[in-house]
Amino acid sequence: MQKIKILAVAPYEGMAEAISSIAGTFNDIELTVQIGDLDTGRKIAVELAHKNYDVIISRGGTAELIRSTVEIPVIDISISGYDILRAIKLAETYSGRYVIAGFSGITGSARVLCDLLQYDIDILTFTGEEDALPALRDAEKRGCTLTLGDMTAVSAAKKLGMNSILISSGTESIKTAIEGAVKLVRSSLHVHKQKDLFQALLTDQEQEFLIYDPAGSLWFSSLAVDEMNDSLMNLVQTYLKAFLKVPDQTVARQIRDKVYTISSRHLYYSGQKYTAVIIRLTDAIIAEENPEIKIYNKPDYLAEDSPTYYSSSSRTGDTAYMIEEYSRSKLPVLIAGETGTGKDKVASMMYENGPFAHSPFYVIDCKFMGERKWNNLLTSDNSPLSSLHATIYIKNCDTLSKVQLEKLFSYVESTNLIKRNRLIFSLVTRHGEPHDTDCVRTCLENRLSCLTLLLPPLRERLSDFSSIAALYLHKLNVSLGKQIIGFETEAMEVMTSYQWPGNLDQLHRVLKELVTLTSTPYISYRVVKNIIAQEPSSHADSFTTSLDLTQTLDDINYQIIQTVLKEEQGNKEKTSKRLGISRSTLWRLLKSRDIKA
Repeated sequence: MQKIKILAVAPYEGMAEAISSIAGTFNDIELTVQIGDLDTGRKIAVELAHKNYDVIISRGGTAELIRSTVEIPVIDISISGYDILRAIKLAETYSGRYVIAGFSGITGSARVLCDLLQYDIDILTFTGEEDALPALRDAEKRGCTLTLGDMTAVSAAKKLGMNSILISSGTESIKTAIEGAVKLVRSSLHVHKQKDLFQALLTDQEQEFLIYDPAGSLWFSSLAVDEMNDSLMNLVQTYLKAFLKVPDQTVARQIRDKVYTISSRHLYYSGQKYTAVIIRLTDAIIAEENPEIKIYNKPDYLAEDSPTYYSSSSRTGDTAYMIEEYSRSKLPVLIAGETGTGKDKVASMMYENGPFAHSPFYVIDCKFMGERKWNNLLTSDNSPLSSLHATIYIKNCDTLSKVQLEKLFSYVESTNLIKRNRLIFSLVTRHGEPHDTDCVRTCLENRLSCLTLLLPPLRERLSDFSSIAALYLHKLNVSLGKQIIGFETEAMEVMTSYQWPGNLDQLHRVLKELVTLTSTPYISYRVVKNIIAQEPSSHADSFTTSLDLTQTLDDINYQIIQTVLKEEQGNKEKTSKRLGISRSTLWRLLKSRDIKA
């Protein structure tokens, strides 16, 4: 027969020993004894209640507090008339005046006993632990020097320097309480049988289950007592607040060589909301410290605290609109742009505002994926690609070989990956080298029907430059403890005339250097000029390798105009701005060489 699991919370050590001794005479119970009075006892019961006890036994005010906190049945170890009479008889040998004090479990029986035996004894009833000291202090003023009572009364008497006698529960009362607990559980045996069967079913699964009550206290756990893993429970606590508020969330965290996938559901019983937490453990396919695969979750996903730079001008306003609309869609998206244009930031924005924001965000960096790791990603059951309703960001697709790319497309098409998850791809475009990524981009757009988002380089966002710089300056002021307002006019001209081959990443780094070197409200022209002079020129290499310096000056100028015009894709306004000449001058120079303007 299945043993009955009893948790005994004794208010004092002597009772704990008595309970353990008497429980040893029962063959059908499994007993755990803890010592704690009142709130301490209540906390013990709350902490242990989820360990699948059938019933709790305790005494007096401690039992009342436990009963008001946990849903497990609580059996009170009563104070019999004989227990009280024994204490009174002992007190009769005391020469001074005494008082009976405690919670109603003791004082109610004491009143009945005193009425029957016509004892004239002061009786004080506590409604809370805070009542004990004031009540006994008043009794002391009336000449009482001895207190008969429960643990609360005895503890308060000691603080006041009064003598005290603890009214303890006799063996008969303890045995009666244990027998009552057994009868209570046996009377609802069919319910406990169902509970045990369902619990066995849950614990035999590869998943673990936790259930939290409406107050966020652990109510049920499928984990065996000796398997309670502190790091795992701490991990659950990290997300519990979010789970209690929002249902149907899934987070994933890799710890060393294991991946913990934790999901939540809301269950309702008698109008009360309970939160179920399901934990699944799998082997990681990549070591935690490796950069190939990273896992993020919305509750704790805090990308670098950088502002959004796609909402300040007409062109970037269009980009912001596309990001917003693409975020809502479940269709795959290709983000293309030069190095440093914010592709990772845009991908994270699409995740945080996307349809699967309550599931993990997997970032797979193709730049670090060798052939063996790539094959493992596409074949392992524990791969992020095997997820359901996750957002998967495959970055730097331009670094994949043709074989790897073909394997990816075959996997996506054969497993319906696009229908199961949200896919985001990114590739790096290079200024002046448009053909390097054409094949990858064409395959992603045509074979996978990706929506395409082209992020403009910083040199094409000059109308946004001052706004972007202001947002970065604010962030740097906070992190570096500065109070910089902006740039001197000449300094800003130097900043906007530079081509910024590294785009936003380079701008952020340069601004950090400028802010560090500046102690005045405005960043000076001199400091900017010195820093920019140390930065690489985005077009110098292409110029020096393509220019024929043996020609005349007019021919060399013409070559420069042709090179810049090609890089700006025939845009004469941008070309003239880069060359520092007017559009009419550019037109005249081209016309003079019989080139149609």
